[in-house]
Amino acid sequence: MDELTLRQLKESKYYHPILTEVMLDYNMMLDMIYDSISIIDNGYDAVIDSSMFNFTMSSFKQGMDLIAKRVQDKGIRVRTIFDVNKDNLNIIMKIKHHEIKHIDGLRGNFGIFDNRAYMVFIFQKGSERPNQTLWSNSKELVQKQQEIFNKLWDLAIPLSVRRKEIELEDNTTFIQRAFTGMDQIQSEIRSLILLCKNELTIFSSIKILNNIQNNSNLMNLFPELLERGIIIKILTDNADKYFIDQINAINNKSPSKPIQLKYSNNIGNLQEMVMIFDNKHLLYIQYNQQNKLIASFSNEDYTVLIQEILFEKYWNEVESLTSNVDFS
Repeated sequence: MDELTLRQLKESKYYHPILTEVMLDYNMMLDMIYDSISIIDNGYDAVIDSSMFNFTMSSFKQGMDLIAKRVQDKGIRVRTIFDVNKDNLNIIMKIKHHEIKHIDGLRGNFGIFDNRAYMVFIFQKGSERPNQTLWSNSKELVQKQQEIFNKLWDLAIPLSVRRKEIELEDNTTFIQRAFTGMDQIQSEIRSLILLCKNELTIFSSIKILNNIQNNSNLMNLFPELLERGIIIKILTDNADKYFIDQINAINNKSPSKPIQLKYSNNIGNLQEMVMIFDNKHLLYIQYNQQNKLIASFSNEDYTVLIQEILFEKYWNEVESLTSNVDFS
C-alpha cells in the first residue's frame, strides 16, 4: 500500500478504494489503525491472541486510549475476545470500556470496525511487533470475518465466569488423553482416519506435517479416504514443493473430489498440527521442550468447534490473499 492509496482511504473513511492488501510498513499500519479508531461510529470487534496481547500491552497504549475516548464520546460498543489465564487475568481485569470474553487456545488475531474494514496483524516467530498486516474493506471478506467473530463470541465465556474458573483451577483435576511417542501418535492417527466418515481437516506447521508424513506415510491413507467420499482440507504455514507434488499426484488419480490444499507464509509460523475428524474428534500435535513430538486427543464439542472456527478464519484469509501474494 502506498501513501496515495492510504490518503484515498482516509478521505473516504475507508470505503474506497475497495482492496485487500498486505502492508509491510509498520508506521503506516499504526497510522491507519489509529485513524480508523478515531472514526468508528458503531463498534469494534477484536480477537486477541498471546502475541497481539503482548504487543497491545507494551506498544499500543495510544490505540487503547483512542478506543476508550470513542466509547465515551460516541458510545460505541467494543467486544474483545482474549485467551484469559492466570498470568494475564489481573491485566485484563483492568481494561475498561470493553465487553470481554474468553476462549482457550486462541491462535491468530483480527479486528473489525463498523462491519466496514478488517485487519489482521501477522507476527513472525519471536517478533514483538507485527511484521505484516493484512487489511481489507472487501464487503464479502469483511462479512465472512464478522460471521466468524459472531460465532466465536457466542461460544466464548464471559470474563466473570473465566475469572471464577481460574480461581478454582488449583482444586480441579483435568483428565487428558495424551501421547508422547511417535509410535503412539502414528497409531492414534491411523485409528482416527479409519473411523473418519465425512471430513478430515488438517491445520499445520509444514515442519510437523512433513515429520508425521516421513514417519507414518500419512498420505498413503488419503486415496482410500477420497474413494470413500471423505473431504480432505489441508492448510499449512508454508509451501513445500515435495509435499505439493505428492498431493497433486493423489489428486490426478482422484479428480472428482481432490484434496483441497492451501498454504501461505503470511499467517505466521505455526507451532502445532491440528487434525479434526468429522467435526467430532481433535488431535493436537506439537514439539515439547526436548524437541520431541507429543499429542493430545479431545472429543469435547466446545474444543473441537473452536478449532473448526479458527481453521475457517485462516482458510478465508488465505483465500483473500491468493490473488495478492506470491506463495513461491
